Formats: sequence, structure tokens, C-alpha cells
Amino acid sequence: MRSHPKDPVTGRPELRPPLTRDVDRILAVVAHPDDESFALGALLDRFTSCGIPLTLLCFTHGEASTLHGRAGDLAIVRARELRAAAAVLGVESVDLLDYPDGQLDRYPLDQLAGHVRQLIAEQHPSHLLVFDIGGVTGHPDHQRATDAALAAARTTGRTVLAWTLPREVADRLNDQFGTAFIGRTPDEIDAQFSVSRTRQHRAITAHRSQSLHNHVLSRRLALLRDREHLRVLHHREEGITAMSYAYTTRLTEPFSPAVVDRVRAALKEQGFGVLTEIDVQATLRAKLDVAMEEYLILGACNPPLAHRALGIDPEIGLLLPCNVVVRADGPDACLVQALDPQTMVQITGRPELKPVADNAAGRLRAALNKLSS
Repeated sequence: MRSHPKDPVTGRPELRPPLTRDVDRILAVVAHPDDESFALGALLDRFTSCGIPLTLLCFTHGEASTLHGRAGDLAIVRARELRAAAAVLGVESVDLLDYPDGQLDRYPLDQLAGHVRQLIAEQHPSHLLVFDIGGVTGHPDHQRATDAALAAARTTGRTVLAWTLPREVADRLNDQFGTAFIGRTPDEIDAQFSVSRTRQHRAITAHRSQSLHNHVLSRRLALLRDREHLRVLHHREEGITAMSYAYTTRLTEPFSPAVVDRVRAALKEQGFGVLTEIDVQATLRAKLDVAMEEYLILGACNPPLAHRALGIDPEIGLLLPCNVVVRADGPDACLVQALDPQTMVQITGRPELKPVADNAAGRLRAALNKLSS
């Protein structure tokens, strides 16, 4: 009989060949505080216990929850609970966004995926960890968070692992509680792991506003016992391995001079002046007599940061200024995209440029966030 490698945490044999042998760093992408503990908790514990660095992106504060085990502003309470639970599970950092709970499907997928791409560019995870297709629980926010992670993975060449449930577990929960769990047959599940639930239970306890009298959660963990299951939704070999090099925000208004003025103002607030402006639409019409959508390239420069970068590498001028594109995205929307300053570090191989790139990246993201707020 073929022997399987042993689980590095429990010492017991794996039930299937491990998926973790080539994992260098993981970015978990979820919709709500407590998703990381109630759903992914045992897996996060498994990965961090193996010494794999892990960070977390959460799209909402979970303020629409109907479970209220604590008094106070639920958005504030749940944000605090999330950070406490993440610390228990060994998560390095938490990026908590402020999208409205229950409304992720109202936002453009590329906008949501942009947040994932941004963290991929900053942290360089080898794998993303998400909920399975369908969101496992049937919640549309879970599905949207997974869709955003998949969209980012396809353009950045990352493998996507998905937490899932065996069909028999999902069916029993649905029969008992009238829930809408989505389960998978054995042939659809790519890996099954032995897990410890000690730290997961501690993390669940940190979410006191949601974990008191949560009978569905208790029953699910009892049915799963010491097993968790994963599917591979996307292999890096199957996707485009192009480097992610842009920050993007989508504005639900048509391209106009007023939008361009707002972009200039947002850049100015962050210390960037616009040194150059190229009207690509007008240029192509004049030179080639071809038509295209409105497309403007602004050459943005922050003089102190440019001075620091040139002092480190005089050739960096070839990558300056930081280009910002404002372009039409159909008749009723436009995109604003900024070159990721981390590209300077990646192209030059000069790690001493990273502090400059980090500063510039933070300023450009703040400018784009101001536009979409």
C-alpha cells in the first residue's frame, strides 16, 4: 500500500498528497470578520503552525449581522474581534476594508479585485485562500470575495485554494437547520487535511458577538471532527503569469474634464504634480486617423521622492514620472489607473528603492481611494 507523507502538525499520515509543499506565503481573502475563524480557522492554524507566513484581507466590517452578543457599534466591535482572532491564529497582518456588509455584489469586480492585486504586489503570496465557488454558505458576499480573488489570481499568476465542505456534511446541516450550504463530492475535493481545532476554538471565542449560541457552527465543527477540505480553483500554470503593475479604481461616471480635474486634485493632495499630459485619443486620431475611447496619460511626480530615487539609481529616470491613466470604460464609467511604484524595485533589483516605492505607493493609493470615496 502506498504510504502518504505525514502531517507536519499532527504527525499523522495525510489522507491525500499535501498541497502545501510549494506554499511560500498565503493571502486569505474573506468577506466578513469571523470568516477567518469560523470557516478557515483550522486551516489558517495549520499553515501558520507550519511556518508559512499568512495575511488576511477582509472586505467588510460585518455590520449587518443579525447576531448581537455584545452591545455597541457592531462594525467597531467586529473589527476589534477580527484583529484579536487573527492574532490567535498567527496571522501576520489584517487589511480590513469598509465595503457595506451584504452589498459586495453592487461593486465592480475589477474594483474589488484591485484590492487583492494591491496586496499581491506588496506581499508576493504564492497562494490565495478563499471560500469555495458558491461561497460554501450561500452568502453572496462570500461568493463575491472569491470572485475578486480569482480575478486577481488570473492576472498575477497565483494559485487559489478554496475551503470547502463534503456534500454529506452540507446535506446534514441543511436538513437540520434549513441552511444553504454547498457541498462537494469526494471526486471534487483535491485535499483532505488532519487539523487541530484548539486555536480555532480560541479564535471563535474572540468573536463573542457572533459565537454565542451559534448552533450551526458548533454542529458543523462536530461533523467535520479533525478534518478540513480544500479544492484548487486556479493553478498558477493555468493563468497568465504577468506581473501586476497597476492600481485601479473605477468611477461610475463618464470620462470628462471634471473627472480629470478631480484626479489632478487628488494627486496634488498627496504631493504629486502633473508634469506631462498625453491625450492618446487625439494623438491617434491626428496621426493615424483611428478612433478610440477617451484615454489620457498624466505624468505625476513627487519631487522629494523622485530626488531620493535618483540618488539611489540615476537610471531610475527611465521609469519616471509615475504614469496615471484616466480612460473611458464604456459610456457611463471611467477607470483611473496608477503605475505601481513597486515596479521600480522589481525591474531594477535595487531593494534600497523599496522605502521610496512604499511611500509613493501609499500616496497613490490614497489618491485613488479619495476618488472612489
